[in-house]
Amino acid sequence: MSDKPVLIVLHGPSGVGKDSVVDELRAKHGVHRPTSSTSRKPRDDEKRGTHYHFYTRDEFMRKVEAGEFIEWAEVYGDLKGLERHEVADALAAGRDVIIRTDVQGARTWRERLDGAVFVVLVPEHAEALRKRLTERGSETEDSLARRLAELDAELGDLPNNDYVVENHHGKLDDAIARVVEIIERERTNPARPAPRIRD
Repeated sequence: MSDKPVLIVLHGPSGVGKDSVVDELRAKHGVHRPTSSTSRKPRDDEKRGTHYHFYTRDEFMRKVEAGEFIEWAEVYGDLKGLERHEVADALAAGRDVIIRTDVQGARTWRERLDGAVFVVLVPEHAEALRKRLTERGSETEDSLARRLAELDAELGDLPNNDYVVENHHGKLDDAIARVVEIIERERTNPARPAPRIRD
């Protein structure tokens, strides 16, 4: 049974710990997180090629017209997207790749990718997420209500995923270990085709 790189699409509601999981996978397990591109200017604390690939609007649109993006959209007046080479080059080199997104993004990725593994990260229950968001101290009542509505959308999407991983409050390491197990299992899964970006 031959190993093949794994392309994971990880999504889940705001505040569930997606960034923490991705950061750990990058730092300790060598998983590649593709760098997105944008037409906005970098902020003072952002590094080119690390936080984003920064382009002018004209440069960005030339890349769109050349078919260099897997997906792109205009968000609050700025163009954002993911270039094909960010995923394809890593897979060609045999590296595992993780795309972090939300439920809407996951729906899009299901249409654009073959052989990807979809993982949804959820809290043990909605009240746990409410507690995490409340403890942040940065949520208004409106934003808290919106984020909890996102949770309902994510939970409604559970049947469309390959794996559901619970991130219990205070037990992030367990969730990370579960995702690592999934990657290791899927590397040798004969039923999963090699990951590929659809044309």
